[in-house]
Amino acid sequence: MISGILNVNKPAGPSSFAVVRTLRRLPGVVKAGHGGTLDPAADGVLPILINSATRLADFVHEWPKTYLATVTFGSTSDTGDREGTIRVSGDPKGISRERIEAELPAFVGRIEQVPPMFSALKQGGEALYRKARRGEAVERPARTVEIFAIRLLDYDPTTTVARLEVSSGRGVYVRSLAQDLGVALGCGAYLSGLTRSVIGPLTVAEGVPLATLAAAGEEWTRWLLPLDLPLRNWPAVSLDAAGAAAIRRGQSVAAPTTVTGRYRVLGPDGTLLAWGEADQSRRIRPRAVFA
Repeated sequence: MISGILNVNKPAGPSSFAVVRTLRRLPGVVKAGHGGTLDPAADGVLPILINSATRLADFVHEWPKTYLATVTFGSTSDTGDREGTIRVSGDPKGISRERIEAELPAFVGRIEQVPPMFSALKQGGEALYRKARRGEAVERPARTVEIFAIRLLDYDPTTTVARLEVSSGRGVYVRSLAQDLGVALGCGAYLSGLTRSVIGPLTVAEGVPLATLAAAGEEWTRWLLPLDLPLRNWPAVSLDAAGAAAIRRGQSVAAPTTVTGRYRVLGPDGTLLAWGEADQSRRIRPRAVFA
């Protein structure tokens, strides 16, 4: 069964789950999942994990991300983005490039962020956006997230629109960032556009349009990236036939060093066999076996 990762250039419009449903129809795809939700209104890099690669989703979620965010000041949205009901919230005439740049350092580093009500985050086993559509108000506790850097690319005072480049870790909502920035500047703001330009080693410039993949038939595999891409920076251990057989049976094997932590486990032919964790006893125990 062929497995790997697709770097999909998602268009604005479909949800991440709709993209997954579309690509599940490709020949040879038994399982598929995405490696980090993009809102329907957003576009850009959406990793799609095919077949055995779905077992590596947690590691794809760990990849750092870069976004190009368009923020409109002086109005708010009940969804936080252009998909919601837009209402005038304040006078943005006093907003300037200098004022925006003066506020940005407060949003860099490990910060507390309240997830938007219209989000796929689950509470009580149900996505928040479903509750929001029923008109339910749910208290959302703030979560600690990490933003590595924010850079103001430009600001147009005539349209009161700014463009930001945001580099972050997992779990950051750029919609919440836009709203919080508007609060800090005293006039309100919403996210009027969002492109995910980078996630881990994947870039939007190298992404494959969804429509291209959907129409590719048997040729879709030409764009499939290696299964072990999320593990490339991990130390590796290469096994002979006996060691590979032991891993396939769920047994542990000797670690090559005293270093504990995650390892790529390679078979005799050099392909990814499994990933495992080495403990203090210098044994690597398999966590997921792929071959």
